[in-house]
Amino acid sequence: MKKKLLFMLFISSIIIFSMSCYLYAKQAQIEGENLNVRNGPGTEYEVIAQVNPPDTYRIIEEVDEWIKIELATENGWIHKDYAQIVEKEMQESEENEKSTTTTQASPTTSEIKDFHSSVSDLNGKIIVIDPGHGGIDVGAIGASGGYESNYTLKTSFVLKEMLEAHGAKVYLTRNKNYYVSLTSRTTYSGSKFPDVFLSLHYNSTPELPDVKGVGTYYYSDTDQSLAKYVHKGILSQTGMNDRGVVQEDLQVLRMNHRPSLLLELGFLSNREEESHLRSNVFLESMSRGIIMGLYDYFNK
Repeated sequence: MKKKLLFMLFISSIIIFSMSCYLYAKQAQIEGENLNVRNGPGTEYEVIAQVNPPDTYRIIEEVDEWIKIELATENGWIHKDYAQIVEKEMQESEENEKSTTTTQASPTTSEIKDFHSSVSDLNGKIIVIDPGHGGIDVGAIGASGGYESNYTLKTSFVLKEMLEAHGAKVYLTRNKNYYVSLTSRTTYSGSKFPDVFLSLHYNSTPELPDVKGVGTYYYSDTDQSLAKYVHKGILSQTGMNDRGVVQEDLQVLRMNHRPSLLLELGFLSNREEESHLRSNVFLESMSRGIIMGLYDYFNK
C-alpha cells in the first residue's frame, strides 16, 4: 500500500511539473472598427480610448461578456462580441522566465536646469508622445544593428520625464516594445485631447552613411509655427545639421485632429549620430530643445 501511494505521488508530481512547463496567454484580436474601450465592464462606464482591427492586446481579466485589455499606458474594457480571443501556448524555459521578469525601466535623467523662469512653465499642458514603430515593426536599422523602435522608446522616456518636470501631463502611445497601428495611435491621441502630439522617429539612408541631421514634419498649415519653434529649439540645443521644416502628408499627422508633428531626430545609418543616442546627456539636450520650442509656441 505504501509503495502504491509513493508511486501515485510520483506520477502526480510528473503531471504537475509537465503542466507547469506551459503558459497560456490570452489575447484579444480586435474585429470592430473604432471599438470603444471603457474604464469598467459595462456600457455605463466612460469611454477612455478606441481600438481598431487588426490590433491585438493582452487580456488581463474577463468579467461576463467583457474583457479587460492592456493598452499603451492604461487598461480598459471591451465587449467580447467585437473581439476574437486567441489563446497562445508557450513553453516555459529559464531563458523565457528571465525575459519575462526583466522589465525595461525608464531612463533616469540628471538634475534638470531651469532654462526658463519657472520649472512649471508647461503646467497643465497635455502632450502625447508617440514612440515610432514597435514590436514586429522595428523601423530603420542602425549602422550598429540597433532598431529604431528601441531608440524612439528610449528617447520618449527621457522626453516624458523632462516634460513632467516642467509641469506637463504626458501620455505615451506605447511604453513597451509592441506593435501599435497608426490608426490606434491617432485614436488614442484624440481621446486625450492633447495640446500637442509628437511622433518621434529616426531616419536611415544606408547607401549614404554620411548623411545626418534633424528634420521636422507637419501636415496642417496651422501647425507650421509649432514646427518652426520645436525645430529651432532642437537645433539650438544639439548643434545638429538642419534638414529643415517640411509640410508632408503623413498618416499619423493627417488623421490627427490636434496640433501634431513628426520629428526625424537623426540618422541611424550615420555611426556618429547613432552613437549619440546611447548617451542620456545627448537625449536630454534634444529633449530640452523640444521643450524650449513648445514653451515658445505656447507663449508666442
